[in-house]
Amino acid sequence: MIDLKKEKIEVEKLTLGMFVTELDRPWIDSPFMLQGFVLDDQADIDKMMSLCQFVYIDRTKSIGTQFTAPTKQNVAIKREGAVVRAKAPTSPLPPAIKKAQRGEKISFMDIMRDLKGHNSPKNAENNAQDGVMFNVRHGADTATQATQSFEAKSNVAQPSIAKQLIGDIGGFMGGLFSREKIKSSVKGAAADDKSTQNEADGYKVTIYEQDPPVENEIAAIYPVYEQSQIATRDIFDAIANEQQVDLSAVSEILDSMVESIGRTPDALLWLSKLKQTDDYAYNHALNVSITLMAFGNFLALSKKQIKDLGLTGLLQDVGKVRISPDILLKEGKLTHEEYEYAKKHVDESLKILKNTPDIPSEVINIVSQHHERVDGTGYPNQLNEGQISIPSQAAGLIDTYCAITTHKSYAKGIYHQQALDEIHRLSGKQFSHELVDQLVQFMGMYPVSSLVELNSGEVGVVIQQNQVRRLLPRLMLLLGPDKVRYEAPVVLNLLNSPTSPSGEPYRITKSLAPDSYGLNPSDFFV
Repeated sequence: MIDLKKEKIEVEKLTLGMFVTELDRPWIDSPFMLQGFVLDDQADIDKMMSLCQFVYIDRTKSIGTQFTAPTKQNVAIKREGAVVRAKAPTSPLPPAIKKAQRGEKISFMDIMRDLKGHNSPKNAENNAQDGVMFNVRHGADTATQATQSFEAKSNVAQPSIAKQLIGDIGGFMGGLFSREKIKSSVKGAAADDKSTQNEADGYKVTIYEQDPPVENEIAAIYPVYEQSQIATRDIFDAIANEQQVDLSAVSEILDSMVESIGRTPDALLWLSKLKQTDDYAYNHALNVSITLMAFGNFLALSKKQIKDLGLTGLLQDVGKVRISPDILLKEGKLTHEEYEYAKKHVDESLKILKNTPDIPSEVINIVSQHHERVDGTGYPNQLNEGQISIPSQAAGLIDTYCAITTHKSYAKGIYHQQALDEIHRLSGKQFSHELVDQLVQFMGMYPVSSLVELNSGEVGVVIQQNQVRRLLPRLMLLLGPDKVRYEAPVVLNLLNSPTSPSGEPYRITKSLAPDSYGLNPSDFFV
């Protein structure tokens, strides 16, 4: 039986409209900018023929006559089996989660509203006592320097990385979409989640529903995510109290998360943005773990490697529990002596992990290297690019991205495009060019939770990326053209070319800072 999502095909048989998902060699060894794209130009086929002997195509993402619809399945029933048997959640599941697991249709707004109420921030009373749930400060490292550098440039409308994305990736993909000349016959919100066929200049294009919608996967994986919070809390508490760390529950949970990310990575990325406590370290560890696994999935790593990255994200900074809170929480720049002292958290992390049963050796290696930088300026051993493993470089890169985009008590986070611009500035210095390019492609112009403004003047939040057309995500409109909040937000799938009230197809004109037009990010995902 042919795998529709990964069909091996000889390059001589490639045809326009096929979606190439994998080469017979690493993408970084090819001239192609994108990890996976639709063959729309004969020149791309010619390049593939000169480079490869075979490639893998995804029929469910191909277009025209090359498209094959996946077999429809009952998503809710299928995914219930993915929930691991671990500690039971401390409270009943939200109503929207229960509805989805019964197979009932739910809206994105319903599920996020329920989760917001279910996950209201909880202050940990003992945060400052005995080091429990220690606060992680990325003091004098890349994260804080990046945040500080952007506080003086917060009014920059379009950072250079955005221009590069629009010119290099956006131009290619936007042009690809316009060349298909798709003219939708549906209007406004009715365009969302429809499956239609359109003909333009004799070229038939199939537009199909993203499968599954992110709402379904959030409902399926949420019980596991709750268990991950409990397990992470137990690990941190055990370390703070110098007790033995038990990773048995975490192992099962990560297995389920890896499977979820393979299906719909945006689901866990959304959940990682749910603020569970006011403790930065706790939230940061889960955020890094999930984002790092999603990045590993994008890099086509094995499930074992992705799981190791997830465990690394949870544990890579556990040694900070043994660093003085006066240093970790100090406002302002650390002195040279304080910075040298803070760097010892890596050694402390390794001491803890080496005394923890069942820690994979690869995880220990990544933890030991995730603060190393390719130009030799990292720590603790000042390794250079050839000495730092790719997973270790990825861990350091995602750790930095998550840190500089998160608000902390001592530093305001910067938004997505600013963060990519700062990281791109460090490309070839602290991070390899190749890995930074992969991060840019992974994140895209509009990752989930990004605020964007449309040509209609309306403002929306990205709720799901489109893996075939990265510039045409699924959106939830929050503000009207007059910037007045909608009472009932509308969901649009830009892949289906919905038209605005003026009759023009909706398109994104720019990204916005999270607090634009008086919006509070907590209004829609915290």
